[in-house]
Amino acid sequence: MSFLGKLLIAFQLVLSIVFLAFAGAVFSTQQNWKTLAETNEKNLKTEQAAHQNDLQADQLAKANLQQELKNELMNASVAAGSAKLLEDDVTSLKKELVAARTERDSQRTLAQVATEEARQRRDEALQQRAVNNDLHKLLTEKNDKVKALEDIVFNKSVEEKSLTDKHSKLLQESAIYKKILAANGLSADPKSVVGLQAPPPTVQGEVLETKRGGRAGSDLVEISLGLDDGLVEGHKLSVYRPAAGDRAASYLGEIRIVYVTPDRSVGVVVARAKNGIIAKGDNVTSKL
Repeated sequence: MSFLGKLLIAFQLVLSIVFLAFAGAVFSTQQNWKTLAETNEKNLKTEQAAHQNDLQADQLAKANLQQELKNELMNASVAAGSAKLLEDDVTSLKKELVAARTERDSQRTLAQVATEEARQRRDEALQQRAVNNDLHKLLTEKNDKVKALEDIVFNKSVEEKSLTDKHSKLLQESAIYKKILAANGLSADPKSVVGLQAPPPTVQGEVLETKRGGRAGSDLVEISLGLDDGLVEGHKLSVYRPAAGDRAASYLGEIRIVYVTPDRSVGVVVARAKNGIIAKGDNVTSKL
């Protein structure tokens, strides 16, 4: 074998080793990327499950608050009715008190007249005095009962004020929960839950306009799909840029619908691919 042949054999051996090393590096990179993608997908599912649990807890807390508010309103109504009955009883007792006082005055007058007319009727006057004493005792009992009823009315008024304050507090807490839901991009309308529980229909549309949010805001995306296409608030759609020429199709992120009209919708960006910038003309779909 000539020197040139030996040189070519050695050169082929070196190239084989280089290509083998390059193939190993490519395989290792592919495995690392696959592991990273599976990990990210698992983390995304965990976050989505946690978000669903938080949403269900918020809905349960809202339902409990509404039920408690109804109960408190019912209790307040019952207390108001009881207070009205007590006021009627007080009025009736006051009338009885006036009648008793009138009767007592009449009996006293009769006793005085009987004493002045004839001392021999002393026994009758004493009996009449006994009657007056009984009436006075009855009057004292009525007065005590009136005072007791007035105390009950006062306590009921205090209880009614407490229920009213509690009702106001519940309304304030309900308003705070609504603000919390709004701050997290969630609607307080129970109809919006439909979009979180039911998957969106199979749709395909286009991004019509985008708007960048501030430091604390979220990016908004207007799309060419709406109520007529079966979308409701809470539905999530994927955004991608289709292939064109030498450029391959690329996934850009995910949006959640927050406002819907018959033929258009507005969504907030809830997930974004690395270096993915959603722009006018990109496609949206529920099939990815």
